[in-house]
Amino acid sequence: MEPSHNLGVRARISANVLRDYMIRPIAREPADVPWGPRGLSEEWLTAALCDKVPGARVESLQVGGGHDGSNVRRALRVAYNDIGERAGLPTALYTKSTPTLLTRLASGVGAASEARFLTRFGSQVPIELPILYFSTSDRASGRKFHIFEDLVATKAAAFCGISTNISRDRADQIVDTLAALHGHFYGSALPTDQRFVTYDAWFQGGARLGIKESHDRAMVEAEDVIPPDVFARKDDIWPTAVRMLELHHREPLTLLHSDVHLGNWYVTGAGRMGLADWGCVALGHWARDFAYAISTTLQVEDRRLWEKDLLMRYLDAMRESCDLKVSFEVAWNQYRSQLFAALLMWTPTLCHPPTMPDMQPAYISRELIRRMAIAISDLDTFNCEVCFHDQTPGVVH
Repeated sequence: MEPSHNLGVRARISANVLRDYMIRPIAREPADVPWGPRGLSEEWLTAALCDKVPGARVESLQVGGGHDGSNVRRALRVAYNDIGERAGLPTALYTKSTPTLLTRLASGVGAASEARFLTRFGSQVPIELPILYFSTSDRASGRKFHIFEDLVATKAAAFCGISTNISRDRADQIVDTLAALHGHFYGSALPTDQRFVTYDAWFQGGARLGIKESHDRAMVEAEDVIPPDVFARKDDIWPTAVRMLELHHREPLTLLHSDVHLGNWYVTGAGRMGLADWGCVALGHWARDFAYAISTTLQVEDRRLWEKDLLMRYLDAMRESCDLKVSFEVAWNQYRSQLFAALLMWTPTLCHPPTMPDMQPAYISRELIRRMAIAISDLDTFNCEVCFHDQTPGVVH
């Protein structure tokens, strides 16, 4: 997208946000796109949630609490008439929407990609993920609105945080989840007709939003949690990350979640690890998700102890489900090479650019930056070369 076009888009969306806050319109017709959770009505929710149950109707709604980041998330409780109740229509819901200028700019194509993945492919992949009941968007205004199940209410789920203990069993489940996702879409199985962006294009879009400048500021801000050898080469991180994008050009791709940090994982009441927030889904190399998940979900000492075993577990699962043929040595270097891309997801949350909302509390950003920076130091990632599939005949896989 060219800068002049960016300015035009921003001006149009800004005007629509201003209008929404002045008028605070209520969505009533099925074609309406709510500007935010306070723009809902019983009539609109009836069209969104009751279309497959003739005679069912939403009688009341209540918007609850939540949190704000790249989207605005709010709990939603609805009550139905007798027909809706007997049909078992969902009552415990949560919404994701974009009522502000920065959420509309930050969400970009993410809302459409998340809806596309969950509605088209979610049921095909044997992993734990939330149900998306309804999604709508409007390109002109930048409005986007999702209605999900409330996992806390429906599955007694607890979302992970930096105090969450990811045991070895949970780490195994994280790896198994990624392998199930990646293996299902690996190579020729990619959904090329679904208009998912490539990770390279997604990365370049972030660059246009100013994440490099934010990353540079954050490295200085977080110096006290960054190993000295990594901090000394802070100016090399961006160009090295760009160089490591070559892996996404030369290797078979799969479908990535792309934002597999600790906070997007949850544990159901039954003890199953699940993965939420699919707004960054993209086509890319499997090592991108693997490096991001392992370096952020695990405590440093646990990562050091388990990472090689976890990579072997992942590769074994991928060999069973798809035609991935790569030696452990090559895969290990591919894992190392993608740690910079993981770090660049979180430095801009500590010092966010003016085009993006404040998405994370500083203490969370600092902790995940610390974990990833230590991994970069431990694994000597600056001296890692991009490694491709073994080409030598007779390589043992």
